[in-house]
Amino acid sequence: MFSVTLLWIYVILTTYLVGYCFLNGILSLEEKKLYASHKGKIKKEQRYRIKSHKNYIITGVVLTTVYAQFFSLFSGIDLAENILLVAICIVIATYYREELREDLSDLVRRLRSRGNIFLYVAVFLVIAYATAHGIMHYDTDLYHAQSIRWIEEYGVVKGLGNLHVRLAYNSSAFALSALYSMAFLGGQSYHVMAGFFVLLLAWQCLDIKHVFTRKYFVLSDFARLAAIYYLFTVFDEIVSPASDYFLAALVFYIVISWLDLNVAHEKSYVPYIHLALLGVYAVTIKLAAAPLLLLSLIPIYKLVRNRDRHKMRVLAISVLLALIIVAPFLIRNVLISGWLVYPATFIDLFKVAWKVPKGLAQYDALEIKTFGRGFTDVTVYGNAPLSVWFPTWFRALNSFDKIVILMDIVSIAIYLLMAGLFLGTHFEKKANKENKIFTISHRTMLNQVDFMAIGGTMILSLLFWFNSAPLIRYGIVYALLTASIICGRVFIIIYNRLDRSVALTVFKCVLAMFALWFIYKGVFLIMDEEKRFNAKWLVEQQDYGTYEVDTFDINGTTFYYPISGDRVGYEPFPSSSKDMTGEIEFIGNRIDNGFRPAKAE
Repeated sequence: MFSVTLLWIYVILTTYLVGYCFLNGILSLEEKKLYASHKGKIKKEQRYRIKSHKNYIITGVVLTTVYAQFFSLFSGIDLAENILLVAICIVIATYYREELREDLSDLVRRLRSRGNIFLYVAVFLVIAYATAHGIMHYDTDLYHAQSIRWIEEYGVVKGLGNLHVRLAYNSSAFALSALYSMAFLGGQSYHVMAGFFVLLLAWQCLDIKHVFTRKYFVLSDFARLAAIYYLFTVFDEIVSPASDYFLAALVFYIVISWLDLNVAHEKSYVPYIHLALLGVYAVTIKLAAAPLLLLSLIPIYKLVRNRDRHKMRVLAISVLLALIIVAPFLIRNVLISGWLVYPATFIDLFKVAWKVPKGLAQYDALEIKTFGRGFTDVTVYGNAPLSVWFPTWFRALNSFDKIVILMDIVSIAIYLLMAGLFLGTHFEKKANKENKIFTISHRTMLNQVDFMAIGGTMILSLLFWFNSAPLIRYGIVYALLTASIICGRVFIIIYNRLDRSVALTVFKCVLAMFALWFIYKGVFLIMDEEKRFNAKWLVEQQDYGTYEVDTFDINGTTFYYPISGDRVGYEPFPSSSKDMTGEIEFIGNRIDNGFRPAKAE
């Protein structure tokens, strides 16, 4: 835990400074141009309101990830990249020293108010303890650890997916983990960044405390409740650097932030652009986030609705930033597997010697889908119809997950009904406007548009997950958010129509139920943790697993593979899940030249 705490302090300092520089540098420039374009009069709705401490950190996370991926194209990620990052941060801190001093004073003042500092520190320590030990994800010792090790040692190696097909599952989360692993110190390779993403989400969830002073519910409260449930479920697993945890925490963060903007009636397009770019970043962590890009239609609409020169310039900059975020990820994809988006083979642009064979990639994609449906026989269940696999898949879910899926089905039906009513209201408003009769405010209509966009995006994300690989841990974030957002909307509509005294009673009952549930989950979490308690985790972080291995040889280089099973962990390096003798060969004479399928004799 102590080692995790030290690393997180380093992560917070570097990401905060990088994010601070980017947001203040870019936005200050845009503010000046906007100020000039309006002759010194900036409308309230056009002011930039994303300069917050959490946004600095999450923006810095994106930028350091891009930084790590970029340098991985040329070398391993080790001491040199960290020294350069620290040097950049020193320059930023020096240049913005006055602004940072004021910002720090503002942060301290906010944290001191109403005991906030104790809440944030407590959450920090609890999540740090969880990140120090726990249940290591099966896939971590299968390929996550080796993926991170390859980035630490070599950066990117052509055709690496030929050595072990799972190594072709490129994720920007692995590059970020390698940057902050501190493996170059000669000790263990730390894996703290999945827990850090969970920490950011937990801090985001702390804002649910505002419901006590607000004394009514808003839509983002329900998304936070769903996120809190998720935090309880993964508390004992975030020691693993699995990309699933990175993605789920980030999606929760994005959607909660988006709903907060909706609640605040935010009219500026800049905060939405910021969240849209976070959505682009999410796709580089795991391709399952692709439908999240639909949310970017909101800021695009806000920009193109009134086509003035400034907004078109902002749109162009936004597209450029999106390309910068995704470019190193796509380049790594091509270098590692030969495919632009592995294991999808419908985009076949590159004829390179190190390409993972198309048949193998297609089988791998089908295997992922089959496993997600709860089966192992690809030939029987890979392309089986819904009626064949769904009953078995549903029966295998635990009771709560079954309830969530059923609520999702109900939520989709409710959303379709609400969509019909929304369209009817829209056309009625248009007709009434022509007759100079106004029955609905512009603000209400915009709130409905935002809700329909967010709810629709969650449903499409849920369906995308369900159609691709419906393993519950892959898509639990979409299942929880779809149900919580749509059912939460229905609850708010009904709640707002209740008599004030009745509404206050309902409010108190809901808060009491939440408090009891929170205490219940907390007690059982402590009881479960007590069984695994080991004082050494208060200082150290649990390392990757170790397994018995055998060896095979390629061009005089020794490789390792497990004697039983398919996992090797981190330390036996380089490794594969099986003996690859005769199946692959070096492109050149050295391992860093890359791998290609062996030529048939």
